[in-house]
Amino acid sequence: MRIELGRIYDLFATGLKTDKKTVVTGVSIDSRTIQPGEIFFAIKGENFDGHNFVNKALEKKAAAAVCSRKDKYAGDNIIYVEDTVTALQDLARFYRRSLDIPFIAVTGSNGKTTTKDYTGAALAASFKTDYTKGNLNNQTGVPLTVFSVGEDSKAAVIEMGMNNAGEIRQLSSVVLPDIAVITNIGTSHIGNLGSRENIFKAKTEVLEYMDNGYLIVNADDDMLRRVKNNHKYKVIRVGILADDLDYRARNIVKNADNTYTFSVTDTKIKLSIPGIHNIVNALLAFAVADILKADRKKAAQAIGACTNQVMRTQISEIDGYTVINDAYNANYDSMRMAIDILKNYRGRKVAVLGDMLELGDFEEMMHERTGEYLAYNKIDVLIAVGKNADCYKKGATDFGMEEKSIHVFPDIPQAKKHIMDIICKGDTILVKGSRGSSMEKILEVFEGDFV
Repeated sequence: MRIELGRIYDLFATGLKTDKKTVVTGVSIDSRTIQPGEIFFAIKGENFDGHNFVNKALEKKAAAAVCSRKDKYAGDNIIYVEDTVTALQDLARFYRRSLDIPFIAVTGSNGKTTTKDYTGAALAASFKTDYTKGNLNNQTGVPLTVFSVGEDSKAAVIEMGMNNAGEIRQLSSVVLPDIAVITNIGTSHIGNLGSRENIFKAKTEVLEYMDNGYLIVNADDDMLRRVKNNHKYKVIRVGILADDLDYRARNIVKNADNTYTFSVTDTKIKLSIPGIHNIVNALLAFAVADILKADRKKAAQAIGACTNQVMRTQISEIDGYTVINDAYNANYDSMRMAIDILKNYRGRKVAVLGDMLELGDFEEMMHERTGEYLAYNKIDVLIAVGKNADCYKKGATDFGMEEKSIHVFPDIPQAKKHIMDIICKGDTILVKGSRGSSMEKILEVFEGDFV
């Protein structure tokens, strides 16, 4: 990006005594990585306050700093605003409007990141495409992703996450999507929103800033199936089972490594990421590529070449064990998907599960149901860790799992002390829990760390 500082000043109209013809070449909220010519936004978070690092950013030749707290800063290039997050979003919206290219917004309860990666890769195989790196999908991450879109790009794919109602609406007002993709409506954040109906309403906020665009949905989802065309967008339906689909997966074959090969239109796609649910994620991406007239064959090959990000269904062979590291996050629906992958492996199947968070009044029920699903799918061993470990156990035993196959630990250190006495060479071990549970620490036992 290249924007004159004066244009940014005019947007906020306060402070700033320095040269307004200075060209801003980027945006940063991290003084440690800021580059000369970038503008620094002082964001106040739970554990830090960016205002404490303004002078450091200016020392590194930041073009200016945007602040909400007045202080003795080492320079005149300060723009004062009421709220720096809002200002960051306002500037991102300003920059987005300068880009005459299609923006694709990806949201949903599960599969957002995989679908975003599939979509970005499918488009990039035919033309320059920028898309969300990692998991920058929140109120600051989305604006930063918008700023990363090059002026020579032909498309941008933006992942949108949320915890509460209204957040997708705010992000959509920044991205102004031409195409919206909704992967599914699950139970993630149901503790904050109260019901799947409310989650549906929150996710479909992405449509409020669309005009003559496309909405691509997983029509196998019972709630998304009911979405209809209107004057703001045309609905494109993808799936495996639903009726009246625009893009349907056919000739589905399960491969030896628990990945899938399938056909859509006249194109074959062989996935590298396991799980049947990823067929729909791939269909969503393929539909975007087809709408934007990307080469179908190249799009299919690019989707098939995608591999999972760190701690997202990462499968490794470690010292005689098969380990499925899916510890990045968890909710009831993604737990079921992970168990569906685990059950397809040979040998003993071990589920090491931590707490699922943000479930509110549904907390006990969702953990018990997950335990039931483990038992229903004949998972051999359950190692339950954390506050809700007994709920996992109750669900599993109620559905027939033997108590001798269930091991309950109050925390990760206790689990690490005993896990090597429970698992055996040849086991397939799923490790999963919400981000706050930090279940990836369990895997330190394979490096000899049992504390």
